[in-house]
Amino acid sequence: MKEVFRAASPARVALYQSILENAGITCFIRNDTAQQSIPGGPIVAFFPLPDFWPTLCVMNDDDYPAAMDILGDFDDGRAGTPAEWKCPKCREAVPGHFAECWNCGSSADR
Repeated sequence: MKEVFRAASPARVALYQSILENAGITCFIRNDTAQQSIPGGPIVAFFPLPDFWPTLCVMNDDDYPAAMDILGDFDDGRAGTPAEWKCPKCREAVPGHFAECWNCGSSADR
């Protein structure tokens, strides 16, 4: 078991877990119970120290290099981040992952 990612944000750790699992890498989140939700309120960390943050680990040490490559590509924005596009109707800049223009609702015609 080797650690590949640690963050205060449980959502980001879970996202990275999903990315690795989709690539066929078995992993788990350690310290995920150190975070708790208060009904009607935000997620609160009872242990704000990095040692207690949710930590993503790969089960098989041999998967570590591949996991780091995948997460490095994702974190650098090279993988899974389509380029920004310009709306053909209103000419607004639209983030690449949007299928429609945020300003006028026109479809992406790239």
